[in-house]
Amino acid sequence: MSQMPNLQSGITSQEVQRLQSDLSRLGYQVSVNGTFDQITENAVKKFQKDNNLTVDGIVAAETGRALGIALAKA
Repeated sequence: MSQMPNLQSGITSQEVQRLQSDLSRLGYQVSVNGTFDQITENAVKKFQKDNNLTVDGIVAAETGRALGIALAKA
């Protein structure tokens, strides 16, 4: 997930779809539809909380790195 733009509520893109797929792979409940909706934001916040990150629902560099590490261990 490195080198991607910040992902947050309201964005629809292939990057969001990849994020949703990654979150789903890690066991978070999301719909893989490419739209960063409330369900996706809630899953991001839960991931952030579970990984002792700033809980803001935005996937920026810190959360992106943590996702990459979590996926490597999955």
